[in-house]
Amino acid sequence: MIAEVLVASLGEFANYGFKLVEADDHILELYFKEKCIARFNQNKVTIATIQDGCKNYLANIVRSI
Repeated sequence: MIAEVLVASLGEFANYGFKLVEADDHILELYFKEKCIARFNQNKVTIATIQDGCKNYLANIVRSI
């Protein structure tokens, strides 16, 4: 069930290669493909924050091209 919640938190970004991994009881890591791009406190992170992290990462990739 936790895995389903993590995927649901990503929304459409799950289709683009993003995933969330519970590093421990307090840390949630955001990955793009196999690269960790952000770490969050599980008790304070929101879905909007996670999705903003995905948007910002994609924007940076596009800018660097």
